[in-house]
Amino acid sequence: IMKKLMIIASLLALCLGAAAQEKIYSVKSGKVTMEMDMMGQKIVQQIYFDEYGAKQATVMEMMGQKMRSIEVDEKNVMIDDASKTAISMPGMGPQMGGNNKINFLNLDEKTIKKNKIKEEGQEEVAGKMCTKYSYRMLMMGQGVNVHAWVYKGITLKTAIKTDFGEMVTKATKVEEDIQVDPALFVLPEGVEVQEMDMSMMGGGF
Repeated sequence: IMKKLMIIASLLALCLGAAAQEKIYSVKSGKVTMEMDMMGQKIVQQIYFDEYGAKQATVMEMMGQKMRSIEVDEKNVMIDDASKTAISMPGMGPQMGGNNKINFLNLDEKTIKKNKIKEEGQEEVAGKMCTKYSYRMLMMGQGVNVHAWVYKGITLKTAIKTDFGEMVTKATKVEEDIQVDPALFVLPEGVEVQEMDMSMMGGGF
């Protein structure tokens, strides 16, 4: 289960963008409820953000286990608040696709060319009118094709083609400019973070 959860956290970091020091959304705070179909299993996540995306946290439940994912010191940390345990994996370097995080509010020519980004019209997702983009990115060292539906800088839907088929993540509800608990973005006191054994990832998807 931990391997699956870490893969999901990695995918979310790739698709939705991890915490950044720059403004990546034009909405100050919010909550996006997402559904992911991963290899036939439906997984629901809540994406919380504040400070225009500089702070982000993902809460998900899978196989009865509730986990919270944040970024700490450029590492992805998954926290089980119930058992007060946490595990971290290295940040998304180039070999993991970390160099592909895209700020859709600030698309420059270099980013567009590097990722082969193309606009493909407008489409509604979760009641919000989005701009649809296609682009290429690295995932575990391999190039994959991605379609993204973006609203005010926030990716509300992604469709990623992999060797295992297409993975689709889609928003079902978008809440803007709401009060978000600051505790979501930090580690609880007294929680010891263990480093993940990367061999658990099995060499890829």
